[in-house]
Amino acid sequence: MHTDPLTEIVRSLGLTGCVFLEAEFTAPWAITAHVTEEDCRPFMPLPNKIVAYHVVTEGEAIVSMDTGDGYRADFVARRGDVVFLPSNALHVLASEPGQPLCSGDDLLLPGSDNGLVQIRHGGGGAVTRILCGFIACSRAQCPLLDSLPELLVISIESAATRRWIEASIAIAAQERGACRLAAESVMSRVSELLLIEALRAHLEQNPHPTGWLAGMSDPRIARALSSIHANLDTPPSVATLAHDAGMSRSAFVDRFSELMGTGPRRYLLDQRITAARALLRDTDLPSAEIAYRVGYDAPEAFSRAFKRETGRSPADWRQCGQA
Repeated sequence: MHTDPLTEIVRSLGLTGCVFLEAEFTAPWAITAHVTEEDCRPFMPLPNKIVAYHVVTEGEAIVSMDTGDGYRADFVARRGDVVFLPSNALHVLASEPGQPLCSGDDLLLPGSDNGLVQIRHGGGGAVTRILCGFIACSRAQCPLLDSLPELLVISIESAATRRWIEASIAIAAQERGACRLAAESVMSRVSELLLIEALRAHLEQNPHPTGWLAGMSDPRIARALSSIHANLDTPPSVATLAHDAGMSRSAFVDRFSELMGTGPRRYLLDQRITAARALLRDTDLPSAEIAYRVGYDAPEAFSRAFKRETGRSPADWRQCGQA
């Protein structure tokens, strides 16, 4: 069974996900929010990239990227909407503009029976319920996530889909409350599917994207990108990528270069070196093991390629702590 290229490339990123907080607000209310290191700590080491998200399960909330006293209403999220913060930026959630702000971190209550941290806050009026989670990427660079806007909202219009999402989150919370390993697997899959839907919605609303998303908008180039990111340890040749894309080699190279701003061979090399830098920085793996993980048959060949691209040998780069 073949999945679409967008699904394939999201899955190739090895993302993990978690819902960790259940909030009930009563109007009027307003908070600042973002995912912190302490939020991640119970589930994983602090990842390199965090996408925060909120699922509105009842009521509505305004969302603003302006966190000053005069914050604006960038978007009104209603039941069934999923609000993504791809850069995990500090933001405001509120019942209406102009309400005094408080930090969501100061409102956290111990977890309930389902294991989710709680917030209960507000003036006693109309109720809004929100589930808060995050998607984590351990890679040093993730061009897919880096290419997204600061605020991305999708609407889950199907009632059946909303119920499935809410039921999946509830099951994962129960599993986590019982300290079962299945919780992480379920929530990672739910988070992954939510991100895929967000990306689809973003591409539909922006038919002429630029940068990395331009490649994702072309099914043939997206298929090649998926193959590259999923197989850094056994890098596909340009001929193989062209064949899988259903194009001649020359047509594929021209189209890839037009959309991505660089040729497929150069792009593949950049991704291998980027992955190697992350492994050198974040792990204690020997250089030889890293060489094999990024597709080099011999450590010497890896060392030469790495020095040619970065100006330093892998050992020197690691010792100097280059970012």
